[in-house]
Amino acid sequence: FRIIKKQNIIFLINVIGLGIGIASFLVLTLYVYNDITYDYFHKNISNIYRVREGKGIQTKGLLLPKMLEQIPEIKNGTRIFDWGGTRLSYKDVAFFENIHYADTAFFKMFSFPFTEGSSKNTIKDKYSVVISTAFAEKYFGKTSALGKQLHVNFDNIFLTIKGVVDVPVNSSIKFDILASYETGEEIMPWMKGVHDWYNTFSITYVTLLDGTKPRDIKDKLQNIVKENFLPVGKNETQLNLLPLKKYHSVVESNQTLIIILGIIALGIIGIAIINFINLTITNSLSRTKEIGIKKVHGASKQHLFEQIITESLLVSFTALLFGIIFMVVFLLPTFNKLFETNLIFKPLQNMFLMIVLILIWLIVGIVSGLVPIFLWARGKLVMSLHGKVFSGKKAGVLKYSSIVLQFVIAITLISGTFLIRGQINYMLKIDPKFDQENVIIAQTDYWQFQDIKTASQNLKVISEELEASPYVSSVSFSGSVPGTYNENYNAFYPEGKSNIEKIGLRKAYVGKNYFKTFGINLLSGNGFDSDLSSLKKSIVLNKKAMDELGFQTAEGQVLHESSKTGKAYRIIGVIDNFSYQGSQHEMQPLVHFFSERENFADWDYLSVKAKRGASLQVIELLKERWKTLLPDATLTYFFANDKLYEYYKEYERVNSLITWFSVLAIILSCIGLFALSSQAIAKRTKEIGIRKVNGATILQILSLLNKDFLKWVGIAFVIAIPISLYAMQKWLEGFANKTKINWWIFALAGITAFGIALLTISWQSIKAARRNPVEVLRDE
Repeated sequence: FRIIKKQNIIFLINVIGLGIGIASFLVLTLYVYNDITYDYFHKNISNIYRVREGKGIQTKGLLLPKMLEQIPEIKNGTRIFDWGGTRLSYKDVAFFENIHYADTAFFKMFSFPFTEGSSKNTIKDKYSVVISTAFAEKYFGKTSALGKQLHVNFDNIFLTIKGVVDVPVNSSIKFDILASYETGEEIMPWMKGVHDWYNTFSITYVTLLDGTKPRDIKDKLQNIVKENFLPVGKNETQLNLLPLKKYHSVVESNQTLIIILGIIALGIIGIAIINFINLTITNSLSRTKEIGIKKVHGASKQHLFEQIITESLLVSFTALLFGIIFMVVFLLPTFNKLFETNLIFKPLQNMFLMIVLILIWLIVGIVSGLVPIFLWARGKLVMSLHGKVFSGKKAGVLKYSSIVLQFVIAITLISGTFLIRGQINYMLKIDPKFDQENVIIAQTDYWQFQDIKTASQNLKVISEELEASPYVSSVSFSGSVPGTYNENYNAFYPEGKSNIEKIGLRKAYVGKNYFKTFGINLLSGNGFDSDLSSLKKSIVLNKKAMDELGFQTAEGQVLHESSKTGKAYRIIGVIDNFSYQGSQHEMQPLVHFFSERENFADWDYLSVKAKRGASLQVIELLKERWKTLLPDATLTYFFANDKLYEYYKEYERVNSLITWFSVLAIILSCIGLFALSSQAIAKRTKEIGIRKVNGATILQILSLLNKDFLKWVGIAFVIAIPISLYAMQKWLEGFANKTKINWWIFALAGITAFGIALLTISWQSIKAARRNPVEVLRDE
């Protein structure tokens, strides 16, 4: 406490600097650890595999029963079907929910923790369901959900809750409500029809017997393909088993981001630890005279060792406590909100976190204590009494090398911030090739309507009244709008000459005037805006599909769906490659089907193109007519580019994160630089006074004091450039459309680092340079 009182500024710098570094490190470590331990809460994870057809993540509905029948090495299996939403209600609470349907072996394979009920026979009975804790709170608040019933749509079907599970945040299998396949076939009869040897609507998992590897059953899997997949005997699909413990990293996770965050975490804690150790050692060396006097009075090496190590461990422990409090109170809630995560810090329940905390404390405390002890042990007693450990410049090696390392990390992060912002701006500036500003889209939300027939008629009336408005150019119904195109694919076979035998097309279903309403440019042929009778069995392709097929014009071209003799569709038009998804993704061949539906509630969206400058009037008209004709349904509307921008949210989060840690790295670097420069200048106070007496100007003294530190920042800049360049190139590899890595990114990062470093040092330098030399030299 005497030392802390005497050197309180250094103590605060040490504790705050290391504490903030520890807090940042822990948050990033939690995120990375959460990602790399996905699904590890399942007890039998080593034997659970996800079945894939090629690289696809979904399988045919009849595949699992056949696998269980023909492959004895498969111990168990379950399918999950999550296509199609349903209205669920409890008293006055109603929501549109996506029920997951699974085979009854689901809870035998997976170890989801139950908060109510148990895993035994939970979905075995028809209309029995298991819900998540979040789902339970949404419908029932804090009361028990067990035994309560949910009303399905407006039918005479009720689902009884048999269990509540806490779905971990790091689970690749997520659901709010789970029922059996038998229940699904009652609620959605069409579900049974798509379980065949053609459609791929199921997610399939299997558990292998202990000691069985996927390679052991590869031939048996391919035999199932040969005997059952269409066309029988000719299908070349490769079935493969992906371990569940690898599924998240292979399919879902952005591993480049995880690596970047891991490196940032190590960099931040590295800066903080180096600062702490460096400052602790430097301040310990200022106590050399104290150590010498204690030696003279008989202090043993053990006594001195225990004293210094105890002091170091206590100060590092104080910093650790401050870091944990800072993280829990401020940093972790902010991070969870930014990344829409639910990370929880519970070191007593997580051995990994506990080990990390103990290691940080011991490494920092012991190293910062051992180094000065080692130096004192080497020093002579006479030199100790003069306050010296050794002569020369050896003490500066660690100091300057730490400055270099800190600013390498800071400059790399600053460069990354500029690049990520540049990439986001680049993607946003790409012309989406549809009208972003004037198209208002309303969700039909059919699930809200009890009387579908009346709702359908009223939706038609609303569309006609809008189309008749002087503020509106056109109106269209559709199943997709930009940003919401489903990943629904099928194979198509061209008639006549083509570059390829078949092509996989992403499918979308739209109504009349869809392309006209969205302002999507028609390159040739016609869109869906002519007489309805002429549009039957007609399709419109995008330019990407036409290029792959090798077709020059749309006229006269025919595609057959699924096989060479499948249903025939006429190509009546070609549209430009508009952005139906984020521009970070590769443009895909796209097909639009014309669909004429008697029930307008079957459509997902009603899109209205307002005349330029009339969007507000159209919105007011839409609200008024909706409230009048559909008073029991909530209106949800948005502009055409809103859904598309959701594709860039992840990168906005990453940019915010990198920016935050860039600022943090600079702050930590400047804390160390400020403390070290203060000590260096303090040691040269008399030298500065003598130089001023002999005529040195303030500018000359500033140059003298600053150049030693700034040259090391310059070395850091040179080292950081290739590291930043490599990291940027790796990150940009995941983008179909990418910005250029310009030289100004590095220049701006370097100028920023130099400027902040100069300000940090100059504050102390100016004070020293302007001090009256008479005061400095008085005690001489």
